[in-house]
Amino acid sequence: MEEFKPKIVGFLCNWCTYAAADMAGAAKTKLPSSFNVVRIMCSGRVDHNLLLTTFFNGADGILVAG
Repeated sequence: MEEFKPKIVGFLCNWCTYAAADMAGAAKTKLPSSFNVVRIMCSGRVDHNLLLTTFFNGADGILVAG
């Protein structure tokens, strides 16, 4: 039996969280391959339909950070 690896989609604010994720990448910090980053301009502007569509397309979890 295979180990469960949840598919996580992260909606990261361009000005805050995405910059931190970019710095982590520059420092060669490894992220799991099951974590996908979506760069957005502001986390406060994420529409609930986008989050539901993400779940319907197979995501196990969502991170909205800003």
